[in-house]
Amino acid sequence: MFERDGQAVFFGVTAVENIFLTELMPAAKGDFVKVYLSALFHSGQKDEALTLEDFARELGQTPAEVEAALRYWERRGALSYIASDPPVYRLYSLAQRSLTGQDAGPQADEAFVDFSESVYALFGDDRKVRPSEIAEAYEWVVDEGLSEGAVLTLLTHFKNTAGKQFSFRRAGEAAARMRAEGVLSAEDAESYLSFQDSVHSGAQAVLRRLGKRRLPSEEELTLYRKWIREWGFTPEAVLTACRETTAAGDPTFKYLDGILARLRQDGKKLDETQVDRLLTEGDETLSRAQELLTTLGSRARPASVVGICRDLESEHPWEVVLIAARECALAGSHTLDTLQKLLDSWKDKGLTTPEAVEQYIRKVRELDTFLYSVYEACGHTGRPTAADRALAEEWRAAGLPDEVILLAAKEAAGASGRKMAYIKSVLRSWQEAGVRTAEDARKQASARPAPAQPQQAGRQVSAQRYTQRDYDEKELEERLGVNDLFKGDSV
Repeated sequence: MFERDGQAVFFGVTAVENIFLTELMPAAKGDFVKVYLSALFHSGQKDEALTLEDFARELGQTPAEVEAALRYWERRGALSYIASDPPVYRLYSLAQRSLTGQDAGPQADEAFVDFSESVYALFGDDRKVRPSEIAEAYEWVVDEGLSEGAVLTLLTHFKNTAGKQFSFRRAGEAAARMRAEGVLSAEDAESYLSFQDSVHSGAQAVLRRLGKRRLPSEEELTLYRKWIREWGFTPEAVLTACRETTAAGDPTFKYLDGILARLRQDGKKLDETQVDRLLTEGDETLSRAQELLTTLGSRARPASVVGICRDLESEHPWEVVLIAARECALAGSHTLDTLQKLLDSWKDKGLTTPEAVEQYIRKVRELDTFLYSVYEACGHTGRPTAADRALAEEWRAAGLPDEVILLAAKEAAGASGRKMAYIKSVLRSWQEAGVRTAEDARKQASARPAPAQPQQAGRQVSAQRYTQRDYDEKELEERLGVNDLFKGDSV
């Protein structure tokens, strides 16, 4: 009675239900969607002569791939296999089947039907599971290779941990992870998910310790899993580390992750006691860092110099480090670089104890006080240098009283050029004349003609021959902008 123009086949419209687009298509593979849409098109044309091979060729697929897709849509309740030789499939109204709750029909896969009954039994009256959700879970068996027992164990896990209204898509992500880790059997799934349960409860405990009352996010669960499985912390150890998060205004898992990253020791499992010890040591080091920076007069953050403090303490007694910081601050230099150079300089001189260092500083300052008197007597301006201190020590070692040295300095008052070299020349001549006392020196001074300007060369005494590292005292003087080694050899 009615006939349809053949051109309508190509220029007409194939209606696709919205429920397919919203409920079924998002979870399906692209090739499966292509098979369903093409089957929908052909069902409207009543292509009874179309063979499976022709259909597959039209889509650029193999017959086996087309059959796998058709079985998928059969499980989803979109169609059913009703006849063979040739195969015949019946497509259904998706909206109608969704409203009536019908399954895939009398020819449905028996294994799928058994699986469906198991899922319905698992949830009972707690949740009305949709056929599309059951079909999605069955794909974990077909596509992911999990046993039905493993999938049911997974669904039970999510029901207990995420609540009965959990997302099947999120469970599907977990199924993919299980396959990646080779967890396929029910027994393996039970062991694997038992660990996941402990991860969930452990992450919740951390949230409570951080003062947060909510379920952990997937990112937080991933971090907790890493701390326990990869980094080797026990759950108690993680909770112990939470105490360090009090410094953060809003403590987070990410902040705690940074703390644990500093504490971790590859290949070693850390328990609560060990973490507590490491944190205590860290607190002590942080306290020392604060003490050092305060003594040095630096405004750096203590946490930023913890590693430097550990290095300094491994090379020098801590009291010596603080003495060096004090001397740097007195000289107006507040850098850790200067501090390190000063400590190395003392170590090269064999000054490795607080007593030896303090004695050395007192000696240098006493020499400086004496040298200022010498400078005043001869009219020299400037600050004591290492070379001048070496000369003063040489003269004293030779038995020359300080009064004799000061009388020689007065002799140099009218000389031009290097005053200390002039004084050295005067004292050499007096020594050759047998001068031992101030009275002897006065007699020599009254009879001494004005000497020629002294030569610059002079014998280097032992006090000048000590080993430096890759710098000398003059270099450090120029670096600091003060007299060499901070008001004397003290630094």
